[in-house]
Amino acid sequence: MLKSTNQRIIRATMDLLTEKGYQKTTTKEIATKANVSEATIFRNFKNKRGVIAAIMKMKSTPTKTLEAEFKGDLYTDLKFLGSYFLEDLTSKKEFIYISMREPAMFKDLTSHEKIYPQELREMLIQYFKKMSAQHHVLKEKEDIYADIFISTYFGFFIQQLEQDFQLVLTQKDDFIETYTHIFMRGISPA
Repeated sequence: MLKSTNQRIIRATMDLLTEKGYQKTTTKEIATKANVSEATIFRNFKNKRGVIAAIMKMKSTPTKTLEAEFKGDLYTDLKFLGSYFLEDLTSKKEFIYISMREPAMFKDLTSHEKIYPQELREMLIQYFKKMSAQHHVLKEKEDIYADIFISTYFGFFIQQLEQDFQLVLTQKDDFIETYTHIFMRGISPA
């Protein structure tokens, strides 16, 4: 019961944030849309910010789960990570859109609420270090490789988001395939 109540609150919050923005959405409106009392929101999430934190936590896949999928082959792993990252961003597209419209909404998030992007970056750095130890990747720039990898995929996602997925200049699979080849050439020893 609690889980379905929380899910209704989260869904109502996402709908209202998309429609009205963070500042104009009230807990009273969330409660009405979710068909719960405002007290239920306060009891389960403390406040509107608590609902946002729950949404962020819910939408994040632990990096340990990702690491278990690695095959040890640079090409295969990079394609998997690119595909995963775009799927993950797509699953959060409403939330990302809202955060871009109202960046102030995130200014006071605590570090544990921001940990997912840092965990992903750190996982990539460690992966690139492992690959460099096996002489598959140039050494000592693993942090830059991680930043470039994340930034490129995020940029592709934002391009799609800005076009509301109506005008996609490059198909996702073609992008992943081409970028994986280009990226590998850039980080692989000669």
